[in-house]
Amino acid sequence: MICLDGGTESIRAGLYDQAGTQVATAACAYTTRFPQAGWAEQDPAEWWSALAIATRACLESAAVSPPEILGLCLDATTCTMVLLDRHLDVLRPALLWMDVRAAEQASRLFAAGSSAGHPALRYSLAGCNAEWMPPKMAWLAEHEPENYRQAAWICEYTDWLVYRLTGRLALNLNTITQRWYYNGREWGWPADLYARVGLGDVMDKIPQDILPAGQEVGTLLPEAARQLGLPETVRVFQGGGDAFIGMLGLNVAQPGRIGLITGSSNVIGGFVDQEFHGAGLYGAFPDAVVQGLWLVEGGQASTGSILAWFKRTFAQDLPSSQVYQLLDQEAALVPPGSGGVVALDYFQGNRTPYTDSKARGALWGLSLNTTRAQVFRALMEGVAFGNRLILDSLAKYGHMTPACTPQALIACGGATRSPLFMQIYADICGVPISVTRVDNAPLMGCAILAFQGLGLYPDLPQAAQAMVKTSRTFTPNPENQEAYDFYFQLYTQTYPALQPLMHGALRGHGH
Repeated sequence: MICLDGGTESIRAGLYDQAGTQVATAACAYTTRFPQAGWAEQDPAEWWSALAIATRACLESAAVSPPEILGLCLDATTCTMVLLDRHLDVLRPALLWMDVRAAEQASRLFAAGSSAGHPALRYSLAGCNAEWMPPKMAWLAEHEPENYRQAAWICEYTDWLVYRLTGRLALNLNTITQRWYYNGREWGWPADLYARVGLGDVMDKIPQDILPAGQEVGTLLPEAARQLGLPETVRVFQGGGDAFIGMLGLNVAQPGRIGLITGSSNVIGGFVDQEFHGAGLYGAFPDAVVQGLWLVEGGQASTGSILAWFKRTFAQDLPSSQVYQLLDQEAALVPPGSGGVVALDYFQGNRTPYTDSKARGALWGLSLNTTRAQVFRALMEGVAFGNRLILDSLAKYGHMTPACTPQALIACGGATRSPLFMQIYADICGVPISVTRVDNAPLMGCAILAFQGLGLYPDLPQAAQAMVKTSRTFTPNPENQEAYDFYFQLYTQTYPALQPLMHGALRGHGH
């Protein structure tokens, strides 16, 4: 099975067998452009070029001939908006998931929907996130009316790739349920909510072909097969948002487990068998990945991207091939608490629990003897504090509270390559954290969807149980836990103290 994961910085290809063995992987990077503060855009043409390069490289590194490939499944970042004209050509660069230019539109949508008592807003009781698709569509209609007028179709990154592969323009049920306020069980599309922010005609631009995760879309177009080096007979299965397909790749496919997907941003999620909603959480979303279950989500907008910012800005003297390992070595010598330096991880806004797109990052407690290692460790601790705050939010509503067992919290992604970072996570969150053998859970999740779609497993939970393996567990250090409890209180007090200043600063910059 060939699987594709369209991330923030690159697209990754992976080849998997039915047992969950990762046979080969490859990746190809693309560029993110930041025209203004809070904006982020990518060129879909670069996605497609990177997809072809990564797929061919993956196949070349494996002792598998293309005719042996049974199917293909893919995921990508969510609420990354692609505009297509009537010829299905891309109109403008895609607004990336982390783009929060639509903060004003998000506030208006939430206010209008709340005043009308719209049921869709129960999925985001603390507010509508500017990352989500309806605010982005509203921003486009207001600020780029010509592009909005010319747009015949609006879709997600995943949907555009599936269209390029198969010729079928269909929306995936996963992302529209979680990011468009769609509900297939009750109201369908919330057209009346869209209309409240000037999107009265947007339903004419939304494809009505909707496919759940794991459903077969079709086979490869001849030109797509040629560019990827695959047979036209390869069957393409519907995927969805990277982090949420990744829950399957963590063997989080039924109630009782929590998945942590680390990367440029973090997503924490799990499934419940009864619907509930809570301020600061997203969901519970019906049938978003596993039919019959509700998905509950919390997230951090900036995590690995903060460490990448630090690397670019303050570690240019270190060799690029070893920069994170060397920074880890420096930070490992610093005791918990980083010499009193506290970092707030809201560099690109906050998702959970405040849903504040205007929030920004902060560092305080600095002195003239503060070292680079202390600041780097403080950033890791800040990210882990944010994770703990999300777990506390889940526990507040009596759902998904992690039991202290090795399988309580299961993690994957870039942060798991750092034993120091994972130990900080375990110490701050106070629970054991298991790491999967295959660190790219979205790719593994795609493999699980595809093999189940082929009928080789009876359902997704059984496929995940059979294919996902863990490699290591990080257990909390009681002494470190006690030290971190003190700094966690400082962390939780930082945002309320700074929030008025953050919002005022953005008004001063004209946002």
